[in-house]
Parts: sequence; C-alpha cells; structure tokens
Amino acid sequence: MQYLRGSVGLAFPKLVAPLVTLVVLVLAVACGAAATATPAPQATTAPAPVSGATTTPAPKPAATATPAGPVVNPGKLTIMVSDWAGERFDPIFGARRPGGLHYGRIVHAYLLSDNEKRDMLPGIASQWSLSADGKTWTYIIRKGVKFHNGAELTPEDVSWSLNHMFAPASTEYFGLVATPEARLVEKIEQVGADQVVIKTTTPITTFDSTLSEASDKWYPIMPKRAKLFDADLELAYDKSPIAAGPMKLVKHTPAALMAFERFDDFYYQPKNGFKEDKRYQFRSLDLLLVPEEATRVAAVRSGEADIVPASLTTRKQVEAGGGRLIFGQEGVYVDAKFMGCWETKYPCSKKEVRQALDYALDKNQIRDKLYGGTDVFQTKGWMVFTPSTVGYTTALDPWPFDPNKARQLLADAGYPKGQGFGKLIVNTFPSSSMPLQVEAAEFAADSWRRELGLDVEVKVGDSLAIAKSWRAGELNGQFLWRDNEARRDATAIMRSSHGDLKSLTRISEDPVLLKLVEQTTETVDAAQRARTTQDTALKLREATYQLGIGYVNIPWGVGPRVVAWQPYPLAPFPAALHTVVLK
Repeated sequence: MQYLRGSVGLAFPKLVAPLVTLVVLVLAVACGAAATATPAPQATTAPAPVSGATTTPAPKPAATATPAGPVVNPGKLTIMVSDWAGERFDPIFGARRPGGLHYGRIVHAYLLSDNEKRDMLPGIASQWSLSADGKTWTYIIRKGVKFHNGAELTPEDVSWSLNHMFAPASTEYFGLVATPEARLVEKIEQVGADQVVIKTTTPITTFDSTLSEASDKWYPIMPKRAKLFDADLELAYDKSPIAAGPMKLVKHTPAALMAFERFDDFYYQPKNGFKEDKRYQFRSLDLLLVPEEATRVAAVRSGEADIVPASLTTRKQVEAGGGRLIFGQEGVYVDAKFMGCWETKYPCSKKEVRQALDYALDKNQIRDKLYGGTDVFQTKGWMVFTPSTVGYTTALDPWPFDPNKARQLLADAGYPKGQGFGKLIVNTFPSSSMPLQVEAAEFAADSWRRELGLDVEVKVGDSLAIAKSWRAGELNGQFLWRDNEARRDATAIMRSSHGDLKSLTRISEDPVLLKLVEQTTETVDAAQRARTTQDTALKLREATYQLGIGYVNIPWGVGPRVVAWQPYPLAPFPAALHTVVLK
C-alpha cells in the first residue's frame, strides 16, 4: 500500500502596503485565524501489493464512540467571488477552470479527503492502494455515504463517475476538455461488492491525489446516469445537480447567485467513525458573482457579505467596517514559459536564450515595486514547486538578477544586443486569481527590451482563447505569462509538460528530460518518488523552458461575523469552510 504524505508549513507575514494603488486584485482563497481543528482519521496500512496484481486493502476499522457534532449556527455565510467559469456542475466542464472551484467544492464529495497539511485521507473510499507496477489503483467504497436526495452512494456510482471522467472513450467525446489521464487509462471497473479498480496502460502514481480534495481540480463522485456520455443528460444535471458534498444547491440564478443549504447527512462526521466533523457549522450559504472589487468591499463594510476577494488598496475600507484582510498561502504561482521551442527555427530552442531571459528579469523588483512586498508575492520556488510542494528545495528558488550574464548568454546564442532575434511575443490575460498579471507581464517585457535589446510585444487576450491556440500549436516560439494553481504533488504537471509527447500542453520534447520525468512519475514508493522529483525538478530548472518567478499569497476581506476560519493552503478557492465559525 502506498500513500503520499507531506506537510505544509504556514507562515503569515506582516502586511506591507503596495506601491501600486489603482489596480483591483481579484483573488480566490484566504486563510485566517481559527481554533486548531481535530485531526482527520488516517488510512490503515494494508499488506504490500504484488507486482502487476490488484491489491485488496485491509478492512475499515470498526467505528468508535465519538463526541456529537458542533452546534450549527442558524444563520447564513455570504461569499462574493469574481468568477464562476462555465457555471457547470458536471466536473468535465468545470474542473479545469479555477472559477469552478468556488462552487464545485461546496456541493461535491470526493473519493479521498485531506487535512490542513493537504495529506490525503480516507473519504468516500475507506481504503485505497496501488499495485507494485503502478498500473492498478484499487478503492474500497465506504458504506453509508448519502447523496443529497437521500439515495445511498454505491460502488456503481463510483465506477460510473470515474468512467465518465477518465475512460479512454471520453477523449473523443469531450475533446479538448477531456482529462489528460484518460489517454492512459485501460479500463475502470467494479470488482466485487465494494471495490472499484482503475487500470492504466502506463504507471500513474498520482490518481490518489487527483481524486482527492487535495487536488487542484475537482473530480467528484456523482449519481450514475442512464448513459455514460450524453449532452442532454449533462445539461439536465447542471440544472439540478445531485451530489454528496457538505451543502446542496437550492437555487441558481445564472451569473448572479448560487444558494446552498447544509446537508446534515454529509458522510464526514463522527457517527461514521471520523474524529473530525466536516459538516459546515452554519445553516446556509449564498455564493454571489460580483466582478467589481468596490462593490464587494462595500458589501463587507455594510455586513451584506462575509468573505470577498479584496486587495491591499482596499484594506482600510475592509477594516473600517470591522473586518480584516488575511492571506491564503501559496495560492497560485506565476506560470511563465516558452511554447513549442523544440522547433529549432525559433531562437528559444537554444538554452542560452531561455536562460538569458531569466537572468535579465529582476524578480525582487516585481515583488517590491509591483506587489508591495512579501505579503502578497514571494520570490521562492520554481514554477509549480512552492515551499509546500513535495520535492521543493531552496536550490529551486529564482535565479538572481544578472543583466551582464544575460547579455553574454544572448550573445553566445548568436543574438548580440538582440540582433537577428526577431519579435518576441508575450501572451497574457487578466486573471481572477493572480493580481496584476498583465502588469507583471509588461514589467518583464520592459526588462527584456531594456537589458537585452529585444523587440517585445505583449498581447493581452482571453484566457480560453489563448489556451485553445496554445494547444493547437499556434503559439509555438512565443512566451506565455499566466497564473496556475499551486499544488502539493507536482508529478502530474511534470508529465504533461515534459514527459508526454502527445500532451497538448507539453513545452519540451527533450528525450533526456522525457526519460527523467517518466522515471519520476512511474516511481511507486512515495519516499523515493519525492527524492526523484526533487532531482528531476533541478534538471528541468536548468533546462529553463520555464522561468522561476514566484508565487502569490492570496488576500481576502473577511467581515466581523466570521469569528474563526482555518482555511487550507495551496488552494485557489475558499478552502475548509467547515472550520468557519459565525457570530
């Protein structure tokens, strides 16, 4: 039995006022003060699996007597956010867009749960295991889990949901929005009375993370439908989503309101053997779509909202209403990278060029002059590897600003003072989770013009259109500056970026890197994989298809009615709402 375990260190720096004051920082997660939560139950270790065989985990321990759940506040929590993505409750159409995280995490439940360290813990699956060859995941499905309509969740529902999201046939049906794992799945089936098995054509060691609450996406369990793929049934589900999460949807006004009520029978509670009660401690929740920061902050001041995306510039307004501004640690990172540079006709195919752009960029200036200091922005980590990511080391932190070295590298590549380089196009877009994303891309472009003599054009577009063009190969030879979700386990994104020649989001085709990533992602032992992940990340960092810039701690405005809240880190959404205590 293999489990991925880890720890997250929380640090809350003092607030520093920004030097840029007229830009709205639209954000999507927060962390604040709260009482320490009771640890969630741990998985029981099963016998080591035999290579190539499906393992059967140990049976779930008998439930023990536990204290009653918390007193439920009869009131309502009101959250305002700036993005709902496509407002769809079927995860295939919403799980890969950050805006869907706001409501997907409220209404749905997942095979595995997590804790404040983002460790994966038993959830709908009471046990899980991976075969020694890394090709067979086995999940034991817990009895007694209820859907919002009172029906019991069954292994058949789990098998249907996993096939809907990850079956090989889904790649043709869903096209570009299909899950990347679907191409690597052989079959998903129920085995016996309570087991569901995922068999893959190549070792995939990250399905436990992908199917957990610790994931940066949301792949939940839904009631089975008459057909695996059917557009009419999918649209009908969006209109009346039956799920198994902590709250049920009772009203949905498109582009305005989602109203939820507490689901008293949510499975994660003491009567089902859990030491922690993850049911929400309030009766109802309104989620409002409000793009304008000024409107959201005014709502906090007036008491009409309790949690809103805010900014440093509106801190005094939030505090004037009796609220506070708090920060979600390691919420998103700067995903700054070259595209299609395996084609030798592009200057970026040369490592010296890629490294020159990295050394010519003063990341500390981005932090201090643009973001106002370390409260919001940290110049640590490299790409997805932030301090809480498995495999992180300080050796991955951003390279120092060294314009002389940058100019020499560019000259060594055959482009002295930018001569013969051509135009460098930087693609970016306004982000609902990364503050000042466009301004940061402009800062980088100005630096490359000034320090390297390059002709740089910044193209500000729509995130979905840019993603479509990128996957179609239309942006090869260009640069992308965007936000991306931080995460505890980086192996899946390493595979899609450097270890899969069929991935539409790959950024290199280097056979050496390909082999390194394959070896890393196929390592079954968790401790060994952590060590290999770090070694591989350092080699990817040296190749510099991606620049190390830093990550953002996401601020939220929290009103005075919220007495306590212990949100989890590495989450670009309001996490751990079960820890919210209202007056």
